Amino acid sequence: MPAAKSLKGAPDADPASGGDRIGALPDEILHRILSFLPAQQAVQTCVLARRWVHLWKHATGLRIVGADGKAPVPFEATREFVDILLLLRGGSPLERFELRVAGAAVDVRRLRIWVRYALQYEVQELRLSIDGRTPTWVLPEDPPLASRNLTCLELHGLVFNHEFLDLSRCPALQHLKIENCSFIRVERISSKSLKRLIIRQGRFSHSSRTQIHVPNLASLELKVSNGRTPVLENMPLLVLAIVGIFEKCADCCSHSDYGDCGNESCRGCIQDGKSPVLLSSISKAKTLVLAACTKTFIYRRDLKLCPTFSRLKSLILHDFGVVQDNKSLVLCVTGVQSLACILEHSPVLEKLCLIFCKLNGVNMEIKGMFSPKELPPTISTHLKRVQVRCAVVDERVAEVLKFLNKLNINFSFLE
Repeated sequence: MPAAKSLKGAPDADPASGGDRIGALPDEILHRILSFLPAQQAVQTCVLARRWVHLWKHATGLRIVGADGKAPVPFEATREFVDILLLLRGGSPLERFELRVAGAAVDVRRLRIWVRYALQYEVQELRLSIDGRTPTWVLPEDPPLASRNLTCLELHGLVFNHEFLDLSRCPALQHLKIENCSFIRVERISSKSLKRLIIRQGRFSHSSRTQIHVPNLASLELKVSNGRTPVLENMPLLVLAIVGIFEKCADCCSHSDYGDCGNESCRGCIQDGKSPVLLSSISKAKTLVLAACTKTFIYRRDLKLCPTFSRLKSLILHDFGVVQDNKSLVLCVTGVQSLACILEHSPVLEKLCLIFCKLNGVNMEIKGMFSPKELPPTISTHLKRVQVRCAVVDERVAEVLKFLNKLNINFSFLE
């Protein structure tokens, strides 16, 4: 008697008899397992058995990536594959769509079609990484993303147009990560739903400042590598803020420590009033990390406006400048004046860490020894820990230690 046909979703073999254990799983679980494989490998599972012929079409995620799951794939080599893949896959809903491509010239129009496909089928997590030899521009006619289902968006290697980062049409978006992208044409980044924002290796305009409007943000990581530091608008719910200003930041002036030398021809100074750029907007954070190269004046300028860090409990200040040829440097955030201002305006501060180093790192740790009862009345009575990390105790470190010593904070070296 011929064997009866297997029902949909039934195993091809009894796992108790040593058969196909993975194949014994329900279809829904297999769809999720296939979503973690690179798409090329997921499609190849169709040759395993009759039951697997169409399983890949219903995978809850699509990953167009290299065989190792991390490296990009050549765009020209994979373009036809992706076109056919999306055509054969049909309209099964997506939870995740990840695309990592590289090449001399990436066809942005083709990418737009692929992204629209993912958005059409209710994708929740969208990751797009472009490693092109030439800049990959989001075309001027490309509208902002629009999706009621998108919760996570990660972008790498793009040059944005004027409106692309207006995310008001994505009301469920909570996580936005942007790495190695250009904001030179972006006037505003806005989202009322966003909870976490990460911008690394951001290249901004040298002539104007990008506005960042994310009023419900809880976590911020902003690292500016080129151009003007963006203006942060009020973030009353912020818990963690990590801000770094490095390399070719345009907010530098050799004649003024605060960006107000008065020379109208100065390309570094701020000529547009006294409004704060960063610190007032992130002053509600409970944990704050500020890092910069020495020439940058943004932190020192904002501190002149004396913002109050009313909820700040943990503070890390990191200067990357080094003393050269016995010349003293005006430190961005660990200098005596900046440090005094922050301490006086942080009423609930518990932990303070100061880091002085260049790329050679830190090899020395100095621990503060003190009694909170002996601190001046202007310093938080909640302060429990003070730490200094450096490569060497040079004159800038010695100056800061001397200042802290006047506050009855003594130090001992840790091995």
